[in-house]
Amino acid sequence: MAYDRKRAVDYAHQWAFSRNPRYLDFSKLGGDCTNFISQALHAGGASMNYRKTFGWYYNSAGDRAPAWTGAQFLYNFLIANQGPGPYAVET
Repeated sequence: MAYDRKRAVDYAHQWAFSRNPRYLDFSKLGGDCTNFISQALHAGGASMNYRKTFGWYYNSAGDRAPAWTGAQFLYNFLIANQGPGPYAVET
């Protein structure tokens, strides 16, 4: 499926003031912002990248890549990713 920015935005609007129960709340574990952004990217059609340490995926609280919930890890993933999943483009 191609990435659809509108679907990502719709997801963000739907869950901005509540919580999707499919994902753990990381608010008390360092913050939830990157987790929320990852959810929206995935809802927009970004496929998961299952490389264990350097990928971008979430199966459960105990089975996820650091880039799913860590801002610096997500940044590193986005700028270097050349495989499945989201990637950054200089604009």
